[in-house]
Amino acid sequence: MQNEKWNEICFLLSENIRTDISESDFEQNVIQALRVLDWKEYSGDIIIRPSYQVGAANKITPDFVVQSSENVKLFVIEIKQPNIPLNSRFQQQLFSYMRQLKLEYGILIGQGIQIFYDGALSNQEDPILLETIKFTKENEKGLKFVELFAKESFNGESLKIFTLSELKKINRREEHKHLIKKILSESFQERLSELIKQDFLNEYDGELIDSVLNELDIKIKQHNTEVSKTDLHKSQFKESKNIDYSNGILPIGLNPSSEYEFKRRLLITKTAYITTFYKNGTSKQRTWNAQRFSESSGVLGNLRSRPEFRNGEWQKLGIEKVLVSIEK
Repeated sequence: MQNEKWNEICFLLSENIRTDISESDFEQNVIQALRVLDWKEYSGDIIIRPSYQVGAANKITPDFVVQSSENVKLFVIEIKQPNIPLNSRFQQQLFSYMRQLKLEYGILIGQGIQIFYDGALSNQEDPILLETIKFTKENEKGLKFVELFAKESFNGESLKIFTLSELKKINRREEHKHLIKKILSESFQERLSELIKQDFLNEYDGELIDSVLNELDIKIKQHNTEVSKTDLHKSQFKESKNIDYSNGILPIGLNPSSEYEFKRRLLITKTAYITTFYKNGTSKQRTWNAQRFSESSGVLGNLRSRPEFRNGEWQKLGIEKVLVSIEK
């Protein structure tokens, strides 16, 4: 049942719409999608563009507020044209509604679905992005969305369990980054020799250990992530349809291969992974933090402007080709 509902939502909000659909027309599709989840304006479940007084002179008008049969506000929804990438400005607008209405959950719908949380379980100043869901059929995240936000199964305890699980994943990633930074810090590097000395003191005298350590240069470095899935990346590279093999131009493949689709997804995720293949058979992967990438930016032009990918330089470095992928 959840699978069927999610696939219908994908049809309504992605497959069966024009690329240039207006926000007002898209609103009707969202209303249909909410009906799939059994939220109906007729039953009083949905309030469309309600106006709420804020202070003496201001008002807010969110797109949708979903409420219980007892008229208790449950979550707020803001929608945007699906041909415009969801960005921080749209998110801030949703955050404002969440704060003013004192709602823990807010949903942003456009090119995909973003679920935000703003409550006591998080210690962040702004609402936190729990999940981003793409409109693809059989999507496990989409099935979870249906389970959590369908009227029949909607309840606070399930949302709390989901929120705690997502926050744990987010915190784990942050802890991972923090620990790497701590180990690579100058203060920890200075302690390495002392830690080694303490480990060997039961076996050798301190003077001997010091003399040995003075002959060694001990450092911890973060390796350039060697691609563990090289064969996969190579096959993806071969499948890419927009690689330019012209003389003097570095072959750059995109995954997804369509530059339009790649750009659309990059504007949402703001992160991609650049795998550089060298003529000696090695490859290295690094993260492209594309925070400054905008709707007017060109994908291949942006990549070719990098110092190591400029004409003449990539040949010197022995670079054979490059694959840039949205997914790691």
